Amino acid sequence: MTDLVLALLSGLVGGLVIASLPRVSDGLRNLLALIFAAFATLCTWRVASLVLSGETLHLSGKMAGLTLSLRPDALGAVFGVIVATLWLFATIYSFGYMAGDPRQRTYYSFFLLSLTTTLGIAFSGNLLTAYLFYELLTFATYPLVIHERTEEATKAGAKYIIYSLSGAGAILVAMVVTYNWAGTLDFTAVPLLANVGVRPGTGWLLALFVAGFGVKAAIMPLHGWLPSAMVAPTPVSALLHAVAVVNSGVFGVLRVIYSVFGHELVAQVSFGHILPWIASFTIIMGCVIALKQDVLKRRLAYSTISQLSYILLGAFTLHPLGLTGAIVHMVSHSLLKITLFFSAGIIAKETGKVNISELRGVGWRLPWTLTAFAVASIGMIGMLPLNAFWSKYYLMKGGVAGGKWPLALVLITSGIVNAFYFVPIIVTAFQDKPQEALGRGGQGGKSGRQGKRGKHSGQKARSRSSVGYMLAPTLVLVVTSLVMGLLPGLIWPGVETVVNSFF
Repeated sequence: MTDLVLALLSGLVGGLVIASLPRVSDGLRNLLALIFAAFATLCTWRVASLVLSGETLHLSGKMAGLTLSLRPDALGAVFGVIVATLWLFATIYSFGYMAGDPRQRTYYSFFLLSLTTTLGIAFSGNLLTAYLFYELLTFATYPLVIHERTEEATKAGAKYIIYSLSGAGAILVAMVVTYNWAGTLDFTAVPLLANVGVRPGTGWLLALFVAGFGVKAAIMPLHGWLPSAMVAPTPVSALLHAVAVVNSGVFGVLRVIYSVFGHELVAQVSFGHILPWIASFTIIMGCVIALKQDVLKRRLAYSTISQLSYILLGAFTLHPLGLTGAIVHMVSHSLLKITLFFSAGIIAKETGKVNISELRGVGWRLPWTLTAFAVASIGMIGMLPLNAFWSKYYLMKGGVAGGKWPLALVLITSGIVNAFYFVPIIVTAFQDKPQEALGRGGQGGKSGRQGKRGKHSGQKARSRSSVGYMLAPTLVLVVTSLVMGLLPGLIWPGVETVVNSFF
């Protein structure tokens, strides 16, 4: 129980401490951020180990007559581990990326507060608590989206707020209806509406929930906020697109399907049969639009829109194999996509280049970064020996086993299109001859070091330590993805526990 409280309080206390120290040195601020993020990660892993071993952690209280409850289950424990672990890597990456930024105090304050709200979603014991943390996440991440304070950032932040609050409004209405029908909002082994059955309006209720959480899950056409949010600093983009916001939306949809309705009830609702095809449409359209993007981060953004619906597709199969693929892909996509965003951030900081068409020869100047990007790209395509191969394998098996074999064709098609928009990036990056690239004074010269300085238009020289802070977590994450691909059994116990809890 103590670990559960400490995991949540770490980000909150850390954010408040940093906010209260306006004149602290960058080094001390970084140290504080690292300590609180690491402590949250340690406590979250302890919570997950207890929950996955069968123990029940429960903390509840009353507020204005409403019950707030923290009671992580297997799904919440897995999501919490993903969040806390990758947040720690993003914290270290931020030390390099944000070096010299004039708004670091604001950045790290809301950065840590966002960690608390995301873990709150993961550990919620009822729908009301999940909803409150879900709303708080919007406001905690908003200052990060508009961090640059430019006109473009302000517009992106406004769009983010409008989309998010609209989705939250739909969830609120659905939550009130659910309480009136079920008489409770607590997550238990039995779905909330399991004993209610199909009644007039059940399909509309499911649609409200899916639309509400679907905003942050970037289901088309509810995805418009996500590409615009790319104006945020790269560590924020990485968290928005790989961990916190988007996965919170996906997690919310999983909760609705398996904890609120239950897979048996969803199968009886006509709208439930449409959901796999909505996910399929998002998968294909996200890929197609990504093909047309020249800005690297925007291509990754549309890739995220597509890949998130892989997870939803697995959930919508209503089959154990499909859900297995969904949980594995939640882990795999988070690791691979944050690696890709980290790599894109290093490229932008070190070369000043943000467009794919400008990356000619960059691979020879940033060999480690582009190698990590290339390996993660192979993973996103779904090839061995990377971890996403296994998630797509189970997603296809789930689609076929659930009687929806065309879903396997959707996944195969999207994998091919993924190759068309990832492979050219690598080819372009290594297109120049090594001598030509090195002759321009880039990184990866005779010393082979990533941190060599060079002059680039509009960019400050980056110290070796700053680049090291960005490169180290990027390489660790891509190696982790490779190890998980070679040894998929490492995460299997957790995945199996989640699936068995719903079937």
